[in-house]
Amino acid sequence: MLVLNDAQAIIVKTLLTKMLINDTYSVSQLEEAMSWFEREDDRVSCPFEQVWSKNLAQEIVRELRDRP
Repeated sequence: MLVLNDAQAIIVKTLLTKMLINDTYSVSQLEEAMSWFEREDDRVSCPFEQVWSKNLAQEIVRELRDRP
């Protein structure tokens, strides 16, 4: 099982948010994050707290509403 540490979880959250709102992001961070998920037969467990997930969803909705 792969468990992301807090720093990795923040990077994944930031990358996903930027991708969803079509904002620029670091390709090197994306490549690094992808390497965390490339192990075969591993399950991924991410230590996002429930509040983080809710905040991420609210941030995405806010950004999408603010777009012209």
